[in-house]
Amino acid sequence: MKLPKAKKINSEKYLVGPSTFGKKQARIKLSANESALGPSPKAIKEYKKIAKNFKRYPPDDKMLRNILAKKFRLNSERIILGSGSDQIIELICKSFLNKNDEVVVPKHSFIVYRIYSKINGAKVFLAKENNFTISINNILSCVTKKTKIVFLANPNNPTGTCINKKDLIN
Repeated sequence: MKLPKAKKINSEKYLVGPSTFGKKQARIKLSANESALGPSPKAIKEYKKIAKNFKRYPPDDKMLRNILAKKFRLNSERIILGSGSDQIIELICKSFLNKNDEVVVPKHSFIVYRIYSKINGAKVFLAKENNFTISINNILSCVTKKTKIVFLANPNNPTGTCINKKDLIN
């Protein structure tokens, strides 16, 4: 029997752990969604209420999708839930990308955008930033007819910089 061979993926490695900026060690790693404040007391209270049932899979996600749809005035069928943003990004890339499609991401952005895009055969283009802030004009200059996805995070991960609504809409 011949064993299957995995695809060779040429991508940056996602590293966890301490971060440095220049030669200084970061006290809080924003790119890991850390908080100096810790979890909300309300979140801890709710966690304690349901923690004993974590051994069970939820019956389905319809109830949560309906609650979110009502709160944000959306169609519940257009809401995707996943086990963290990584899984949602993976699903987006698997659903939309084919070999030689293009993806545009800000130069200093969440590395998972690049990893899953490359796993799915896409070419990744890095848009230059202005002082670690996303530049809409630089992103648009990278977009071609082959561009399938433009990834933006607001606030950006890992820089923490924001795009204001006016710049994003215009």
